[in-house]
Amino acid sequence: MPQFKFRLDAPLRLAERELENERRCLAKELEKLHQKKTFCIDKEKQWQKALEGQREAGLKEPEHLGSWQEYAVSLLQQLRKLQQELELQEKVVDVQRLRVRNAHQEQEKLKKLKEKQEAAFWLKEQRREQKALDETGQVIFIRQQEQQKSETEDGTYL
Repeated sequence: MPQFKFRLDAPLRLAERELENERRCLAKELEKLHQKKTFCIDKEKQWQKALEGQREAGLKEPEHLGSWQEYAVSLLQQLRKLQQELELQEKVVDVQRLRVRNAHQEQEKLKKLKEKQEAAFWLKEQRREQKALDETGQVIFIRQQEQQKSETEDGTYL
């Protein structure tokens, strides 16, 4: 029995590998994004505590107010830097999602092409088999008719 051979199997396997690689990259970029979000949240909490310490120092320990202010400003600068990094990472994740989507589309395109070609192959194979069966049936029918004809001819000559 014939086997279906898809001529684009190699590109299909490459597309599947590419999709898997892009998904791994997306997972890494999402992990980085999650870490940066966590760092931002932690830094914001530190900054809020520094602001609280600054308020308390303003009320109870004015001699420490300057150091609290410097600390709060430093934390705010770090927080803004982390927020910028977070925005950049979100853009990287968006780009990576687009790459995953494109790789997925390429893989799906090749899969559908394979399915269509395979369906056409099997339909053609069924038609070929049916044609062979029909021809075999016709040959058998003709032989039976010839045999009956020769039997009747043999019977009339006797």
